Amino acid sequence: MRRRRLLVVGPLPPPVGGVETVTKAVLESRLKEEWQLAHCNLTKGRAKTTQGKFDLGNFVWAAIHFSRMLRSVAAFRPHAVYMAVTATWSGFLRDSVIAWIAKAGGAKVVGHVHGGWFDRILARTGRSGRIVRASLRHFDALLVLGTKWRDDVDRYGFEGRCMIVPSTFRQELADAASPFRRNYAVREPKGLFVGQIGQAKGVMDLLHALNDLRVAGTAIKLTLVGPGQFGDDLERAHALVKELALEDLVTFTGQLQGDALYEQYRKADFLVLPSHFEGLPVVFFEAGAFGLPVIGTPVGAIPDLLKHGENALLVQPRDIAGLAAALRRLHDSADERRRLGTKLMHDIQPYTPAAVCSEIGEAVRLVLEAPGGESWEKQFSARRLKL
Repeated sequence: MRRRRLLVVGPLPPPVGGVETVTKAVLESRLKEEWQLAHCNLTKGRAKTTQGKFDLGNFVWAAIHFSRMLRSVAAFRPHAVYMAVTATWSGFLRDSVIAWIAKAGGAKVVGHVHGGWFDRILARTGRSGRIVRASLRHFDALLVLGTKWRDDVDRYGFEGRCMIVPSTFRQELADAASPFRRNYAVREPKGLFVGQIGQAKGVMDLLHALNDLRVAGTAIKLTLVGPGQFGDDLERAHALVKELALEDLVTFTGQLQGDALYEQYRKADFLVLPSHFEGLPVVFFEAGAFGLPVIGTPVGAIPDLLKHGENALLVQPRDIAGLAAALRRLHDSADERRRLGTKLMHDIQPYTPAAVCSEIGEAVRLVLEAPGGESWEKQFSARRLKL
């Protein structure tokens, strides 16, 4: 019996992000034993700071991606397409054309929504709202990262099927973290931020919280790993560090990958990511793999993974006082760092690459096989429990 053909559409690292990580995981997973896999590479040769912009460079790359997709569909003739769906407006428009090409080629299309702004896509009205509704008809199913997004999609009235399939982390990171044993009883705990540096990631809030703590007598050192998020965000962060006279406490490394990044997880004593908007950040999985306690915000799909007081500390976005209190709590208590870090290490196990890719495979398989309706939902839930 010939295997069915699955075309995987998405970018590959570098840079490392949630979409790139999942795309790579699917291509390297055991799904290739069941399916004939092919890849349409949507990697852009541009910095992440250009995401979401309507500029000439992005138009050129969109045209390149359309050409690649047309060639992939014509040559491979997939039965199904699994593709990432981004949450910026320009990215969503590009992805809708990619999905249309797949449907025109006769494939079933499963989109995996990433990013923290998909609710803004669904909230569009007028002409752009009609474009969104027409574009979503190209998808037979949407996979979303958590409960919030599933509820948003259900309220919107999406005509296809919607289910929760989370993000994952890189197997190489799990392998690097496996032999590491964390010492929680350190005298001067250090903080770590990993992500795009900008206001939407809460970096400015974090710097103000550090300043408030220092004024109150608690000096916490912080390493920020990552590129700028939008425009001059990185320059603004550097300027704020200088304005607040935090140069002796704050270090910028730029973007790191591989062993250089893993070493930052080993050296740190807690991770903080006080984002205003999110999907389900890969850095929480990475921190958990290294037994690192985390501070986050209850936005996007984060509450599906992080539970306040159980395996993390959660503060509301833009709550500088609350953020400072959480930082002090982890700084002052080795027992708290140990309790939260070890619990998070345990709780990321359902998010391993093998587990998540199995769920993606089940979703694609059921899109091809199931007749739809409630029975389809029940089949997915039943099979997911067996994974």
